[in-house]
Amino acid sequence: MLTTADILTIIEEENYNIKKLAKKLEIPTEQLEKIIKDLKEHNLVEYDEQTGQVKLPPWLVNIERQVEIIKPATGTIILPKNQEITIQDIVIGNFTDKDLELNLRLKAKLKEVAISKII
Repeated sequence: MLTTADILTIIEEENYNIKKLAKKLEIPTEQLEKIIKDLKEHNLVEYDEQTGQVKLPPWLVNIERQVEIIKPATGTIILPKNQEITIQDIVIGNFTDKDLELNLRLKAKLKEVAISKII
């Protein structure tokens, strides 16, 4: 099921017209138009009904730069041998015979995972 974040992420990738966006999202144009109008009402998208163009407003495009200024979230996880962990819908498995240390750093677009052995 699509979320608002999914729709905004796709719009961020490329400026779409409503028909092309509906095709990409695989939902009926009429249904998408209702969603886009609601997002427009909350200033999350800019939508020109005459041309059908949909894009993100400048404040939302620039918010990523503001987030990048803030110190990124970091953390360390010990992943035991032959175990898995799910982080933000990504499954990371340790199929070695040793415990591993995962060092994480999360920013708006950049997500880093460094894997090292525990000695």
